[in-house]
Amino acid sequence: MVERNLLEGNYNKADSIVEQYKEKYGDRNAVLYYMDRGMTLHLSGSYEKSNYYLSEAEKRIEALYTKSITTESGAMFTNDNLLPYEGEDFEKVMINLVMALNYVYLGKLDDALVEARKIDHKLNLYNDKYEKKNVYKEDAFARYLSGILYEYKGELNDGFIAYSKAYEAFKDYNTNYGTPVPAFIGEDLLRLSKALGLHDEHKKYMEKFPNVKWKDIKEMQSNGELIFIYYSGRAPFKEDFFIDAPVPDISGDPYYLRIAFPRFVAQPSHIAYARIYIRSKNLEEKTYLMEDITAIAKKNLDDRIGRIRAKAIGRAVVKFTTAQTAKKAAAKKYGKDAGIIVGGLLNIASVVTEEADKRSWRTLPDKIQMARIVLPPGNYNIEVHYIGAGGEIIDKKTFAGISINSREKKILTHRVIK
Repeated sequence: MVERNLLEGNYNKADSIVEQYKEKYGDRNAVLYYMDRGMTLHLSGSYEKSNYYLSEAEKRIEALYTKSITTESGAMFTNDNLLPYEGEDFEKVMINLVMALNYVYLGKLDDALVEARKIDHKLNLYNDKYEKKNVYKEDAFARYLSGILYEYKGELNDGFIAYSKAYEAFKDYNTNYGTPVPAFIGEDLLRLSKALGLHDEHKKYMEKFPNVKWKDIKEMQSNGELIFIYYSGRAPFKEDFFIDAPVPDISGDPYYLRIAFPRFVAQPSHIAYARIYIRSKNLEEKTYLMEDITAIAKKNLDDRIGRIRAKAIGRAVVKFTTAQTAKKAAAKKYGKDAGIIVGGLLNIASVVTEEADKRSWRTLPDKIQMARIVLPPGNYNIEVHYIGAGGEIIDKKTFAGISINSREKKILTHRVIK
């Protein structure tokens, strides 16, 4: 029901449904509840409330960092779903990304930059925590958003640094997730390196982006800018991936060992990109992919699958040992047939209860895209066409009477689930 209302653009209804199901989420899924509320409220324009719930999710996650030994021990015998959900690493980062956007809409740019810095801190923390380093070690979109905000505030040096780091991060995104470097990042680097008098850097980026047309800082500051962000599709979901292996038990009888791992399944959008038209100025621009959440989710899970497998195998060994001990005791007390029955029942129970943790933040989108258009001050009707892979128009949306002031960076967002 939540997804259907998101599909239809009924964000308030989607949020009310999540709220109604709070008890069904339960305490073990409280983080999911707060994240889902945060996203539905973000989409409905309730930015203060969205940040309240996302902040609550973050507090819960921090509290769960030191898990209860008793609860984790119990999960060894059944499945990870006994543990309170604390979110995938990428989901924890998305909390701060959505909070940063909320603060932008509220006009609290400093608070938005705090959230962007939290992302950097979290990613460093996660990589320090693991022996094998994660592919997801930098968030290019968060870096790029920081650059926009610093430039908006007139802090050009910090803006240039953020854009430079975003450029490097997008090159990694291209390698790891197939996300191309957005076309407009060259414009930003050329504009700010020129404004700051960084001659060597400007020359370097002129060589890297020889065909890029860019506006100097004075022209940018005498105009305003429309920044269009749209969320497309649905986040991936997790399903069980089972490995079943028949092995002989202590008596030579067959024992079916089952191990469950989670894997993400993509729910890709049919929309390839959006094209924005401002008819009164005869302007059009296309969006560029900024964050492929599905690709990040899959890689992030792959990075820790070894740790998940080790725990799942350990859990299977504990179940096997428990079953064999009980079988041996029953056979000794009641006879061989009783031992076989007890062992068989415990084997069935171990197979039935073996389940991967399939919880995830389902109200996230599949991808985030962005377009930037420089405009003179005025009121505009913004027409958006959502384009499929074959060039066909899948959907349309018009934002009427959007005012743009000089020096302003007006951010519009829209969610499309198709």
